[in-house]
Amino acid sequence: MSADRAATILARFSATQQFFLSRLRELDPEGAEHHPSPEGWSAAQIGAHVAMANEWTAGVLMGTTPLAQPAPAGFTEQYSSSRGSGVPWNVKAFPLHPPNIISLDNTVERLRTSGHHLSRAIASLNAERGVGYTVTLPVGTLSLFELAEYTVAHVGRHAAQLEALSAARS
Repeated sequence: MSADRAATILARFSATQQFFLSRLRELDPEGAEHHPSPEGWSAAQIGAHVAMANEWTAGVLMGTTPLAQPAPAGFTEQYSSSRGSGVPWNVKAFPLHPPNIISLDNTVERLRTSGHHLSRAIASLNAERGVGYTVTLPVGTLSLFELAEYTVAHVGRHAAQLEALSAARS
């Protein structure tokens, strides 16, 4: 079951990450590096943020970022992908701010690298670690499987943001 779950999450991540990268590559460098507003991020910055979140999640899943703790007694998963993401999107789970200036090429390379790292981390999850360990974020306490699922949804949400930015520039 856990190998199937990890494989399912990995397949969804791979597809979502590729979709995100394809949206980013469709932009010309000037468009990708353009800031839509003083407070807004450029498409390249959005990509850098996603890469940073991917790297952070990979570190937690692999144990190199030592935040995961054994699941508390009575812990049950609440954010199953079968229900869709139940995590509220108005809470910033990944407060990772990208550099103020970043090129499209640099962002694409960061995304490729972070995608590789996160893919390896997801593939490494087994039932013991995937359900038996949790991390507490502003959105609540998530199993490591849920954290991986949440990260997939995070990439997807920002892919939609790229599409909106692209449409606004057209």
